[in-house]
Amino acid sequence: MNRERMKELAEAQFAERQAATQIIHAADDFDKLQINERSYKLVVNYRDAYDDEKLAARFSEFLEKYNFIVGDIAADQLRLRGFYNKGITGIPRNQQITALEDYLYEEVNFGAPYFVLENLEPHEVQEDIDTNEGPKRRHRSRRGSNSSKNKGAAVKESQRPAQNKKPNAGKNPEVKVKGTRKKRHFEVRDRKTDKPAAKKGK
Repeated sequence: MNRERMKELAEAQFAERQAATQIIHAADDFDKLQINERSYKLVVNYRDAYDDEKLAARFSEFLEKYNFIVGDIAADQLRLRGFYNKGITGIPRNQQITALEDYLYEEVNFGAPYFVLENLEPHEVQEDIDTNEGPKRRHRSRRGSNSSKNKGAAVKESQRPAQNKKPNAGKNPEVKVKGTRKKRHFEVRDRKTDKPAAKKGK
């Protein structure tokens, strides 16, 4: 797919989302608006970041569960993030509106335009559950994969039931292993040769 075709598809998707989202402002106050027949209030509009067209293209029904929606613009693209009211039990602090300043410092470009919409009618949104639960891939970590196999083998070896064997019944002598880990120990030995060692000159 070439670049022109991708651009056309992106523009078509942008127009489709805009058509699906309906935004109506109150006649007497621009800051009061309705998005898909739900009431919102524009609380903050830093550097005139709010734009009906961009919001309509990015808005999703999923955002209707949040008490606040924050939109920031970077590279002429709008990003939306939802926040809950302060003090709701079971909601982490970084998802509450009190964490807005932290979010702006850490996630938003310095000085970037942003806006905050207050949702006056938040409601529970049913999240789509994937019904296609096919076989899932398992991802293996390359790090430490050999060591885990060796540990498992060592554990299995130590858990085997003892068999009744007569000591020294075969040709091989009995070998006793202490512990469950197998470690190699190397010993450096002097080489034995048939020739006598040459004498060093005085």
